[in-house]
Amino acid sequence: MAKDQKDARQSVEVLKRITGGTKQDAVVFQVEGTSISVPRKAILILEKVLDEMADGRNVEIASFSKELTTQEAADFLKVSRPHLVKLLETGKIPYKKVGPRRRVLLEDVKKYDSLLRETRNSALDKLVREAQEMGLGY
Repeated sequence: MAKDQKDARQSVEVLKRITGGTKQDAVVFQVEGTSISVPRKAILILEKVLDEMADGRNVEIASFSKELTTQEAADFLKVSRPHLVKLLETGKIPYKKVGPRRRVLLEDVKKYDSLLRETRNSALDKLVREAQEMGLGY
């Protein structure tokens, strides 16, 4: 594990040095005499993965379509499908029906997730402020 972290740290430093400041659509690597053109988005993802590995974290990559099934959306939010359906039916996340099935846009799921995180962080900040005002030692 420590070797993986060290290798990841060295790799991300070199990768950032090579690609840093470039705004090209792709980065071309030479590997054993073969040129490989890697899209800029993929380089940014690789940098993030290597950063996380360098910090000793496990990394999981998932791909999603722009339009998700209710199960895919629930998996993305790490909630049960019935809970997600309640979120849809109460209007907290927009959806459309395709035949008898609901479909959700990934963008809408991300917006909901971001809003939920902001709400949680705001509530935690408020609790910390109140605890400090009460002299609870937080």
